[in-house]
This record gives sequence, structure tokens and C-alpha cells, in this order.
Amino acid sequence: SSILTCARLRIQLITFIFHAFFMKIFFIWLGVLLLLGVIGFGIYSYVVSRNEIVADDPSPIVQDSEDPVEEAVVTDPLEGMDEQTKQQYKEEVTKMQDQGNEVNEPMNAKNPTILSQAEFEARAHDVTGQALLINDQGILTLRFEDFETINGPDLHIYLSRDLKAKDYVDLGKIKATKGNVNYSIPRYTDVTKYHQVLVWCVPFGVLFSSADLNY
Repeated sequence: SSILTCARLRIQLITFIFHAFFMKIFFIWLGVLLLLGVIGFGIYSYVVSRNEIVADDPSPIVQDSEDPVEEAVVTDPLEGMDEQTKQQYKEEVTKMQDQGNEVNEPMNAKNPTILSQAEFEARAHDVTGQALLINDQGILTLRFEDFETINGPDLHIYLSRDLKAKDYVDLGKIKATKGNVNYSIPRYTDVTKYHQVLVWCVPFGVLFSSADLNY
């Protein structure tokens, strides 16, 4: 019976050691998993806080309603002109408006390509017709077709970046107030930059009409 008792004690001891070993392994892995969970949560919180958008900060995309985007508005060409100059301008235009001329030039081009075309728009005075930007083997020409407007003091044709002629290329005096005419564009002119065609009154700084050849 003593031998049997010793055998039972040994079995119980082995069983205890076995359970203790596996319980130790279990708690070690449980600790590792908990540690990994804490580290993962910390990393997640850091990333979220770095990318958080604060509601009080102004949006880089949405414009503030109190500071709207300025729209491109064409103002009255005579705005800002003093009364004496304005009266002089009106007298000059009245004197010259019926002194127009008609010219019909052919388009002498071997292989013309129309890069852009646009209808003229009235600014200070009425206008009809089209402006065409033509490329003929690398040579650029501005052509007016079915064009008609009144004459005015020292009218020039500009290729401009805007409607205020702050930066422009002068193509010379207007050739005709009616008909079809061609204007040579200087070599190396950037027509994507200077795309506004202006009929401009030089001495008074008044825009008679325009056409946008942007393409």
C-alpha cells in the first residue's frame, strides 16, 4: 500500500508541475498579447491625432463667405475719366465715327490652320464680326472676318493679356472699320498668353471692342 501511495503522490506531483508549466506559458502569452494591444492602440491614437482636422481652423479649400472670390468684371470704359476728357473723347468719336473705310484682303496662305476663333464683343461701341488666329507653316496671323465697327481717334489692334491693356503686343493701327483684314503677329509672340484681341483707342485709353482667342 505504501508503494501505491508513493505512485499516486508522484502522479499528482507530475500533474501539478505539468499544469503549472502550461499556466505559466498561458500567462506569458496573455501578457505579450496585452502589451501588443497597448502598443497598437498607442500607435493608432498618435496617427489619428496627427491627421486630425480642427474645426476652428479655416479650410484651405472652402472660401470664407466674408471674403468672396473677386469676379472678372468688365467696367464702363469711360469710368474714371474726368468730365472734360470724356467730353473731348465724345466729340472726337462723333467727328470720326462716319470716316470709316472698307477693306477686303484675301487670306494668302498655303496651308492655313485655324487655331482659335471668337466673336467680337462690344465694349464702348457696337461691333460685329469674328477674330481668327491662323497658323500657316509657323507664321501666325490675326484675321478679322465680316468685321464692322465705328471709327475713332487713333485706333490700334492689341493682343493683350487682359481687357485693360496692361501688358500687350501692338499689331499696329486698325486697317479697316469694315471688311476682312489680316494682321501679322510678331514672331515668338506667346498667343496663349496674349489671347485677348482689343480694338483700343490709344489717346483716351478706351476699349472699343474685344474678342477672346483663348484656347
